[in-house]
Amino acid sequence: MTPRVKWLLMGGLVVVGLYFMDSLYRKWIEQPNQQLTAQLEDLAEKVNASRTEQLIAQKQGKRLESFAARALPDDPQLARSLYQQWLLNLVEASELTSASVDAAQPVRVDIRSRTKKGTRQAIGYRINYSLRGKATLAKLSSFLNDFRKAGHLHKIRSITLNPIGNEGRLDADLTIEVLCLKASANKDRLSDWQATDEATVVSSTYDDFVRRNLFARGFAKALFEIELKAITSNREGVLQAWFRTDGRGTTKTIAAGSQIPVALHDISVLEVLNNKVFVRVNEDTYWIKLGQTIGEVCSLKPEGSLGEIR
Repeated sequence: MTPRVKWLLMGGLVVVGLYFMDSLYRKWIEQPNQQLTAQLEDLAEKVNASRTEQLIAQKQGKRLESFAARALPDDPQLARSLYQQWLLNLVEASELTSASVDAAQPVRVDIRSRTKKGTRQAIGYRINYSLRGKATLAKLSSFLNDFRKAGHLHKIRSITLNPIGNEGRLDADLTIEVLCLKASANKDRLSDWQATDEATVVSSTYDDFVRRNLFARGFAKALFEIELKAITSNREGVLQAWFRTDGRGTTKTIAAGSQIPVALHDISVLEVLNNKVFVRVNEDTYWIKLGQTIGEVCSLKPEGSLGEIR
């Protein structure tokens, strides 16, 4: 055997030895290490997921406590009656006219059980109400603001608004949904919880909405047709304002506390003096003098409230 062949055989043995050593390293060290690393990463993900679930559960627990404090009583018939009366009281306070409130039968609310797979458990009842009434945009906005501030588990599912002729009012049709829960802390009464922290901020937003009066776009011309023509007194000595209310020259006698009929605008006479009249137009107040129109005074800066001016 020549030295060259010997060296080739030795080289081949070295290569074969390195191959087997590499195979042993991969089998007994590298692969187990990769498996352990993958297991550690999987365990770390599960731990993080578990912590996240715990945090979510804690937050949901706090929310459930809040929901339990705000929910209607667990007796669905009692809850149905109590909330309907509350809604009627709110309608009366907001001065919605020709109002009706109809309550549907309670519908059970089920969720999937966390302890028993394939089963569902009841947590309470859902009750739908249908509310219909007529109001000016300002009074409807006041109703919606008070509704939002109330702490009950309720929401408006739909709302339909239709202008009514030249009365400056809207025909409102609302669908409301409320929840009563078995875990409710209120057994025989409604919650008195109120959203007070942000109420003043949101109220200003409602006022801006009323002032813009999107329903009256295209009807602003009508404000320039409403002119204060005269101020007289009746037999009892009560001052009355005479307004031209349209382009045809129709004249109406309006006393303090009454409204001026005009489409989609809420215009009220607050006070009548010998030479001027104090009016409220879509939540803003103005003094109007003889010969002026509502449209002219609305282009000026609004006055303060009647009490502030005095």
